[in-house]
Amino acid sequence: MHLVRRSATSMEDSSNDYHVNEYNYGVTRISLDLANMTFEEIQKQFELLENFTAMQRPEDLDILKETNWRIAIIIIYCIVILIGFLENVIIVCVLIKNRHLHVPTNIFILGLATSDILLCSFNLPFQLHYQLTDQWAFGDTLCRVIMPTYGVPVFVSSMSILMIAIDRYMLIVHPFRSRMTPTTAVCLVVSITLFTTILAIPIIMQMEYKVVDLPALKIYRTFCIERWTNLQLRHTYTVSTILIQFFVPLVATSFLYIQISNVLKRRPIKKNERHNKNKTNKILIAIVLLFSICWLPWNLFALTLEFNFTVVSLRHLKLIDLLLKIFAMGSACINPFLYGWLNENFRKELNVMVKRQGRNRIRSNGQAYTHADPSRTEPMLDKVEKYATAIL
Repeated sequence: MHLVRRSATSMEDSSNDYHVNEYNYGVTRISLDLANMTFEEIQKQFELLENFTAMQRPEDLDILKETNWRIAIIIIYCIVILIGFLENVIIVCVLIKNRHLHVPTNIFILGLATSDILLCSFNLPFQLHYQLTDQWAFGDTLCRVIMPTYGVPVFVSSMSILMIAIDRYMLIVHPFRSRMTPTTAVCLVVSITLFTTILAIPIIMQMEYKVVDLPALKIYRTFCIERWTNLQLRHTYTVSTILIQFFVPLVATSFLYIQISNVLKRRPIKKNERHNKNKTNKILIAIVLLFSICWLPWNLFALTLEFNFTVVSLRHLKLIDLLLKIFAMGSACINPFLYGWLNENFRKELNVMVKRQGRNRIRSNGQAYTHADPSRTEPMLDKVEKYATAIL
């Protein structure tokens, strides 16, 4: 579930055009083949590379070598990571501190928010650094942990969304059946995390930290590469994980929300409740659509590269990968809004926390607030609610 350099052992069936690819792909492609080359072969290939790139600028081989693109990518990543991190931390704090909010749906929201926090703070920064520098500077252990586990929080997110859909389905479509308990919800979140971690074990076993130290050529590079000895096995694993982690939960979630929407349409409803009904329907549709819109492009991109690595020129490959990843991570900014800010109970608890914080603040002259300043609490939440209503 991630774009990563792969060794030549997984490309043995393309040996006829190997040298052509070598010239076209430059430094990045050569780094893929170092795993199975002798020193003499490496030296020869670098000599060929020097001849090939003698008249080439770095930005001709990789557009991310251009300063403007690097700055733009870094700024975009910082904005999305910061917003996604802060929003989800607020969600986690509110849900943990209020025991009466510990219902199954909110427990799944907690799992969703936690997975988004891990992506924002733990995985994306490392991948961004590696893509921009072409140098894995974090050692062997993190190579086997960071790169192959990108799909873990993604799968937890998609399955959390599915579990929320199942819980709502049972609540709305079968209201007289026993509802899922908080303990069951916690067990499901733990089980999902364990299952997706086990799912990542095959790729963890294929990861290799490679150091290229050639003093005679003044070269010292470190790579984190994915080294498969069987091409068909790699294809099977990649397709299976993408289906399990994204497409299957998406289809199941869509089906459940369609059923929920159909039941709500048929259910008798009072005139003054029509607005709430329409709002609920729009939120349900937005949940599936936004998740699909955010993650579908990158999953299709990864799936395409698995079978045709030359479909995108190497010059633009890393740029497209980074842009699609950060576009997918836009869901980390949208999910808190859908599952938190539009939730009335959540807004009430956030209001209480803001008021409590207001009482504890100390003026610069040493005088304490005796009450939260209404201009700093209620109006802010009113604006959030009006903004949410306007969108929906």
